[in-house]
Amino acid sequence: MSSSSNTTKNGEKLPDSPPLVTPQIEPKEIQKNESAERSMDTNAEESLTSPPDLQQPSENKNIEPKPVDSPPVTKEPPPKDPCKLAKEKLQTFFSALDQEEYIRSFELENSSQNHFIALAEKLLQNPPVVVRESDDLYTMLRNMAHFFRIIGKKNITIIKTVLDKERDEIEDVAAELYTWSVNGTCKSDDFALHASISQLYEYAGFFLNTMGGRSYLFRRDSRSRLLVNYYSLLIIDSANKNGTNKHGIKINPIISQLISEMESSNQLIYKEAYLDKLYEMLERYQPEGNS
Repeated sequence: MSSSSNTTKNGEKLPDSPPLVTPQIEPKEIQKNESAERSMDTNAEESLTSPPDLQQPSENKNIEPKPVDSPPVTKEPPPKDPCKLAKEKLQTFFSALDQEEYIRSFELENSSQNHFIALAEKLLQNPPVVVRESDDLYTMLRNMAHFFRIIGKKNITIIKTVLDKERDEIEDVAAELYTWSVNGTCKSDDFALHASISQLYEYAGFFLNTMGGRSYLFRRDSRSRLLVNYYSLLIIDSANKNGTNKHGIKINPIISQLISEMESSNQLIYKEAYLDKLYEMLERYQPEGNS
């Protein structure tokens, strides 16, 4: 009995199956595929172990720090010349004074600045008697009438009116006049006030050390009296430092008295600054028993 695998049940013959063909792979292709597989395996392992960007940075990558901008350097302006500053403030004061109706009512021949500078020059050229005032009555009376004799009644009235009307400005004006006068180098063609320290010394002694000077101040308002005494003390103190207190004016008791008067006053804007200076002076004079 013969087997017939290529026939159907009805005895029909089936076509022969095609022969199996095994594809032939070139050796080079096999080698290439194996190399690619190894490369993929290696890359996969590296990606799982260490990310190249984080753990294996490139040695050739140079990262330069970003420069930090320095803050701009601002240069402070040089300090202003004290003489120029004092002149500007004084000229501003006198310019404003010229616009005041009460000043115009006096019908001054010149500007208020030139008028007051002219009065100051007259007074500086005609100083009062500072020593041995009480030797004779005539000298004492002349001292008591000193300002009336030199500048006259009208100008005394003008000065008193300005002191009253400009009471809020007087302390600043006094400070600038003191700076201009004692500096020694302040000169200007458009502010021709020339007061030597020796001339100022005579008037400081007059106000602090004579009956005529003290009686004149007691007739003035308390603000003006305190300011004149304060700046007179500064001038005598400066003379002591320079060895030019030729009249030997003693100021220690006057300092204590002025401190007491200022502490009880409410008329001064810069009261605390004046007191600081006076206490500093008092400390210098008291321990040594100096003038």
